[in-house]
Amino acid sequence: MMPYINYIDDILKSECTEKEYEWIQTKSRQDPKAIRLAFVMAHRQISNVPVSAGRIKILDTPYSIDLSQWSRDQLGRTFLVLSLERGDANKFYDEVQTIFKTADNRESQAIYAAMSLFSSPSIWIQRATEAIRSNVGLIFDAMAFNNPFPAMHFDDVAWNQLVLKTIFSDKSIWRITGLAERRNEQLARTLSDFAHERWAAGRTLPADVWFLAAPFPGKRYWEDVETLLSSDAADNQNAGYLLWKEHNQSTPDHIKDSYEKYMTEMNRKDIRWSDLT
Repeated sequence: MMPYINYIDDILKSECTEKEYEWIQTKSRQDPKAIRLAFVMAHRQISNVPVSAGRIKILDTPYSIDLSQWSRDQLGRTFLVLSLERGDANKFYDEVQTIFKTADNRESQAIYAAMSLFSSPSIWIQRATEAIRSNVGLIFDAMAFNNPFPAMHFDDVAWNQLVLKTIFSDKSIWRITGLAERRNEQLARTLSDFAHERWAAGRTLPADVWFLAAPFPGKRYWEDVETLLSSDAADNQNAGYLLWKEHNQSTPDHIKDSYEKYMTEMNRKDIRWSDLT
């Protein structure tokens, strides 16, 4: 925890006014009850403006938190929460749970968004999965986006729920940390099933979500590729092309024969998953 709180301290020093920084420092040295009260009062003492820059690298992982997506008062609240962590994981858990009992949505958002900075992550998994079941957008977004905790600690069931809810809510999957690394076959199958339901109803999925199926070729995979390639929508055609490109050496002959000219043309273009919608 200490490397994180020290880094956040440096960011606060550069981002805050002198008055704001002194207030945070004073409150963080007080007893837990006073710190909890300061956490609640932070919005009155620290400006709700975007943090200008900075990333927190999560130790021993490829992940980080982009602080430019946080507000200054959120960063201050994170510092105050981390200052409650004084070597006893269970006591820290109890202190944070006490904050949760009366927290409004923005206060809860700050805690969920910072959970990957907490020690003893296993004791936070149940609370974290509650966030992805929340109907409050601010709470779901705090756990789902720009947050390494799910990628680091969720099992596939919880992870898949997070990704599918993102899709169902018409939000961008590219905001999810660890999206590529956590792709799995069950998620790919569920995505295909959902796509078939949409197609039967004359609807479609955002083309970029087929990225989630890309590592898992098979009979259903190539059927979906053919459906996408034959679509009237350019983004669906592009998704079909990108799926084909992932495994072009194992393309079924009938797809290769039907779309050889199209594939040759597409190979001249620089199309990426994140370009699709």
